[in-house]
Amino acid sequence: MNICMVLEDRYFPPDIRVEKEARALLNAGHKIILLSLGREGGLLVEDVRGIQVIRILPPKNILSRLHRFIPFSLFFVDSFWKAVLEDIMKHYKIDVIHVHDLPMVKTAQIVAKKCGISIIADLHENFPEALKEGRKGYRSLYTKISGSLLSPSRFNRMAKSILLQIDHIITVIDEGKEFYSQEYGIPKNKISVIMNTEDLEHYDAISIQNNLLFKWQNNFVVSYIGGFGPHRGIDTAIKAMSAIVEAIPHAKLLLVGGKGSPSFEQSMRDLCKELEVEDYVEFTGWVDFQQVPTYIALSSVCLIPHHASGHTNSTIPHKLFQYMAMKKPIVTTDCVPLKRIVEETHSGIVVLSGDARAMAEAVIRIYHNPDLARQCGENGRKAVETKYNWKNESEKLIKLYVRFSE
Repeated sequence: MNICMVLEDRYFPPDIRVEKEARALLNAGHKIILLSLGREGGLLVEDVRGIQVIRILPPKNILSRLHRFIPFSLFFVDSFWKAVLEDIMKHYKIDVIHVHDLPMVKTAQIVAKKCGISIIADLHENFPEALKEGRKGYRSLYTKISGSLLSPSRFNRMAKSILLQIDHIITVIDEGKEFYSQEYGIPKNKISVIMNTEDLEHYDAISIQNNLLFKWQNNFVVSYIGGFGPHRGIDTAIKAMSAIVEAIPHAKLLLVGGKGSPSFEQSMRDLCKELEVEDYVEFTGWVDFQQVPTYIALSSVCLIPHHASGHTNSTIPHKLFQYMAMKKPIVTTDCVPLKRIVEETHSGIVVLSGDARAMAEAVIRIYHNPDLARQCGENGRKAVETKYNWKNESEKLIKLYVRFSE
């Protein structure tokens, strides 16, 4: 089967989930053509270990941008990507369009219907809710304009309409499946859950960088690894540090990641100064994925401090399974999927969303109870070895495509 995967606004690689899915299907005998955003001066066509990647450079002149913006803002149809997809259909025999994330779904659905082929929508997150959370605190002119034209409520109405016309939907967690079934009326047999778990064979093979381990060897390291944004709860982690360092003077909070709004990161740095914990918090900036296991390895406790919302209650982050794979005790907030999995696997402590005092007490409890830390870590590792791993999830994806091959 020839599968066209579509990434509208991202360059590939890297994209952990997309590559794992593409490689699983490739290994199962399917041919993958992956469309992604291009970069000036970069390769537009490339074989990425068997995945045929075609990168697209959208025109930048003002008329072309308006030609895209107007129909998308009115009808959620991207005229540029629609033309790209139609051209791909002329040059390749495509059996299925596998489109990632909600913004491109309607565009891809129009092309799939025109060509008489199937379409699968891979929804990494509850996009309208994620958009709502991501825009909190941002007041630029662009966000004001886009916020009115491309509002979460309009995306939600579009989703309710277009997702009923999709052949199959993939989501990342059981709570997401329940959401799409209850809120949008999509039959459950048209929704599959393919979780954001780790490929343990690949993940365990990544080398640990001893220079970083040495740098933090005298600290009790509390880490958060991932993107920055208002819904991530980084503010809660920072607020917890006042009580943590009072009990653990050599504690250090590492905020590993970024790529959010520069103004948001600055507000978090300002919060550190306001609380007088700037000496105990370090912003590492964005790091290559190859360094992620090292930062987890040097950590004593790993945090997922997300604020509970419609978004975080219907998705799951990769970092949970990365922490578990490295045998680290986890402190997470009570976002529904996180609470369910951490409590089920006994891999950490769950605290109330936004409760900095409770987060601090959980970290301090783990510090004073090495046996608890060790047991949580071992429980997490056992859970990813037996249940929450990419081998299991990839088999579900392959079986889904067997259905489309019949």
